[in-house]
Amino acid sequence: MMCAVMIYELSSLVSVHSSKEKIKVKKLVLGLILLSGLLSANAIAAGLKVGVVSVERILTEAPQVDAVNTSMLERFGPQRDELQKAEKEITKMQENYKRNELVLTEDKLNELKKDIITKIQALKQKEAVLTQEVGTVRNQELAVLQQQVRGIIDDIAKKGKYDLVLSEGVAYSSEKLDITDKVLDMMKAAFKKKK
Repeated sequence: MMCAVMIYELSSLVSVHSSKEKIKVKKLVLGLILLSGLLSANAIAAGLKVGVVSVERILTEAPQVDAVNTSMLERFGPQRDELQKAEKEITKMQENYKRNELVLTEDKLNELKKDIITKIQALKQKEAVLTQEVGTVRNQELAVLQQQVRGIIDDIAKKGKYDLVLSEGVAYSSEKLDITDKVLDMMKAAFKKKK
């Protein structure tokens, strides 16, 4: 900005008489202003310390993610097993219906068919409730994990004096900018402390 003001002051000191010379001087001044702007932008960018974090790697390699998955299996495993058992029972009932279709009376077949439909509806309802519950708990757990990751990235950025840390949406970055290993190391250390 200061360069632009100085260039403007210099141009105003030069007395120009013809309009062609004024245009040439204005172009020269404009060119110098643009050049000084580009140089200052490059100087700012040269001093910028940038880091990149791979969220995908964190979500696959962090021990906290394994712990969340394990706790989810412990919490919802019995319900899942119960649904699988009900599904097998329905399959047996359907096989029984097909096997005895020619032997049973129409009333017995209708009764069996009604039982199968009722059990299928109950199974679908239980599956929907379980899916919703699992989704809610998973979102809560991931929110806690995301907050922890953000805190670790902030800590690394402050200690490492990073000006900018990028995560998703980066098309390319040099390996020297990648701080994912630092984040994972801190997450592993925090996980060990927690145990």
